[in-house]
Amino acid sequence: MNSSCGNGVSSKRSPSICTGVKIPFINEKKFTEAYSTGAKILADEPNYLRAQIDLGYAGYLAASAKNEQFNSQALEYARAAIQAIEAGKTPNEWAPFKGKDDTLAYLNYAVGFLTLKTSPDSAIDSLLKAAQFESDIKRTPSTYYFLAVAYESGPYKTLSAAYQKDFADKPETPASKAALEKLGVVMDRIVDAYARAIASAGTDPKTQQSRNEWLAQMTTYYKFRHNNSDAGLTEFIAGALQKPLPPKP
Repeated sequence: MNSSCGNGVSSKRSPSICTGVKIPFINEKKFTEAYSTGAKILADEPNYLRAQIDLGYAGYLAASAKNEQFNSQALEYARAAIQAIEAGKTPNEWAPFKGKDDTLAYLNYAVGFLTLKTSPDSAIDSLLKAAQFESDIKRTPSTYYFLAVAYESGPYKTLSAAYQKDFADKPETPASKAALEKLGVVMDRIVDAYARAIASAGTDPKTQQSRNEWLAQMTTYYKFRHNNSDAGLTEFIAGALQKPLPPKP
């Protein structure tokens, strides 16, 4: 198979998959054809990085369009591409991404999105990693919204259920206090992630509904952590992006 395949560029952030010529399957949302073509390419060249990158990110594009049938394949390709790039391998060209860091950011973002429902704890790792690179992903509201959701449906849900089971409506003990403090740390991560999502969204009217929803979620956790007060919340949001992204607890 000709290794120049897969270098076609369609619209921004929409890779093309090809067999010698540019075939914008993904740009046309023809994901079945894209993955079929990609499978043929990789059958001949199993380590062909360009195809792995394109198919890895295509899974995010498909899933975000409510088509999740390629999730497992996309995760395999995206992870393989990340591993290869981190090991020093490069494609013939990075386009449609801006370079190595931009590609890694988008691939980790894709992995985070694709594992959000099935493995939110690991999605946190991928989303945190995606946000570390200097790319558009670092400034994209959904990066931090998905991070908040991953914390909520992962460690927060687990720790909250355990606390309710073992300590709810019982006298405080050193163990219950420690459990509550641990839960509080995760709530702080949720608050921080929502604040970053809101701050990243800015004042664009198109994001108003999402910002309102995020603010409502954030406020619940924020008030719990601040004696039922929302004092300082506006300032917290305003300064969110100026602070380092906190690590996973």
